[in-house]
Amino acid sequence: MKSVYTARQMRDADSYCEQKLNIPTLTLMSKAALALTKGCGKIAPPPAKVLFLCGKGNNGGDGFAAARILKEMGYAVTVALLCGRDFSPDAAVMFRTVPESLIVETEEEILSALKNADFIVDCVYGTGFRGDLPHQVKKIFRAVPKKPIVACDIPSGVCCDDGTVCDGAIGATITVTFAAYKPCFFLFPGKNFCGKVILADIGIPKEALRQSPGVDLIDEDYVKSLIQPRPENSHKGTFGTLLSVCGSRDMTGAAYLSAMGALRCGVGLLKLALPRQIIPILQARLSEPVFTERKGTVKASAVLVGCGMGKDQKALQFAFQQGRSMVLDADAINLIGENPALLDAFLQENPGADVILTPHPAEFARLLNTTPSQIEADRLGAVKECLDRWNVTVVLKGHHTVIADRERTLINRNGNSGLSKGGSGDVLAGMIASFLAQGYAPRDAAVCGVYLHGAAADELKKTFSEHGMLPSDLPNAVARLMKDFETIA
Repeated sequence: MKSVYTARQMRDADSYCEQKLNIPTLTLMSKAALALTKGCGKIAPPPAKVLFLCGKGNNGGDGFAAARILKEMGYAVTVALLCGRDFSPDAAVMFRTVPESLIVETEEEILSALKNADFIVDCVYGTGFRGDLPHQVKKIFRAVPKKPIVACDIPSGVCCDDGTVCDGAIGATITVTFAAYKPCFFLFPGKNFCGKVILADIGIPKEALRQSPGVDLIDEDYVKSLIQPRPENSHKGTFGTLLSVCGSRDMTGAAYLSAMGALRCGVGLLKLALPRQIIPILQARLSEPVFTERKGTVKASAVLVGCGMGKDQKALQFAFQQGRSMVLDADAINLIGENPALLDAFLQENPGADVILTPHPAEFARLLNTTPSQIEADRLGAVKECLDRWNVTVVLKGHHTVIADRERTLINRNGNSGLSKGGSGDVLAGMIASFLAQGYAPRDAAVCGVYLHGAAADELKKTFSEHGMLPSDLPNAVARLMKDFETIA
C-alpha cells in the first residue's frame, strides 16, 4: 500500500536521508525538478511559454532547477521571484543556474508574464506553509489567469496536513508531489485545489519514510490479504452470529438494508432484535434471519446497534448487555453524544472490548461536541481526538473514509456520489458487523467493509449511474464482487 505523510514526516525523512544515508538534499532537489518537468510536459510541449512562480525556500529551488531543464528542452521560460532573493541554501544553489535574463521581479513584470504564459508552474510555498499569504503574493495569485497550472509538491496556500485553504490560494491543474502522498490530497477543501495528483519517486528510500508511520491508502491487494478463507468443512457456526439491534416503527428500511449488507458478506447466522410491531414487516421481506425481541440474553459473536433505531436508550442498553464485539452506528452514536458516560461505562465494564464507531460527520460532531464543518476541516485530527478518549476503532464516513485505531490510520479512496443516499450507511454498518461477527479484528472488519462498499458503488455506476443507483442495490453488488476476493480452504 501507498502511504500519506505529513509535512513534519517529510522533513524528518529528508533529514534522515541526509544525516543517516548520506543522500545530499541537492540530489533530492534535482530529482524533484526532473519530475516536475515531466509534469509540465503533460501540459504542453516546447516551445510553449512557461512562467515559474518561485518562492525563496526549497519549493522555489525545485522551480529554479526545473526552469533550467525546460529552457534546455526548448521551452520559452520566465522565472518570477515572488518573495525576494533571501533564498534557502539549496534554493540559492539552484538559483545560480538560472540565467539572469529569465528573471522578473517587479509586480509589473510579473503581471505581464502571467498574461503571456501558456501555462504556469507554482513553486512558491511547499508542505511547510501555514497561515495567510503575504499581501504581495496574494495580489499576484489573484491576477493568475485561467490557464493550466502545475503545482510543485502541493499548491501554494493549501495546508499540507489538514487540507485547509487560505484566501488567494492557487488551484492546480496538475500537482506533482514527491516521495509520498500528502493529507491535503484527500481532505476538503484542499483536494479541490490539487487537480490531478502525480506521485513521483525522487529517491527517498522506504527506510527513511518508515521512521514515523504514515496514513495508509487502502488498495485491493491489501483487502484481499485480509479476507479469510472459508473452510470447506464448515457450518453456520463457523462464520459467526450477528445480533442486529436496529430499526424502529418509522425506519424499518434501515434494519432491512443493514441485514442485507451483513448477509451478503458471509455471516453464518443473523438475529434481528426488533420492536414487536415491526417484526411482521421484516419477516415479509427477509427469509434468512432469526427474529427476536429486545429482552434477555441473545447469544451472538458480535452486535450491531443503531441503524434506524431512534433515540431508544433501552435498546442501546440491551445491546451493551449482549457482548464485547460491537458496531455502533447512527442513533447509537447520537445517544452516546448526548450521554458519553454510556460508552465510558461499557468500556470500563468490558476492558479490551472490540468496539467500532461508524459516524458520518454530523454524528461525529455530536459525539465530540463540535460542528460538522469543524470535523470536515480536520478529519484526521477529529479521529485522533476520539481515539485519545476511547480505545475504539473509528470509521469516519464521507469521501475518502478514514479508518483508525490507536495503532494505525487508513484512508479509503474508492466509492462515488451514488453513495450519497439515505440507507447507504446502513448497508455499510451491516457489512462491517458481518466481518466482525466472523472473527475479523475490528480494524480489518472496517477496512473490508468500507472498501467493498465503495467498490460495489463503483461497479453499480457503470450500470445505473451515480444518479440512479440505490442503497438496496449495494448488497447484491458486494456479493458479486466477493467472487474475486474469497478463497476456499
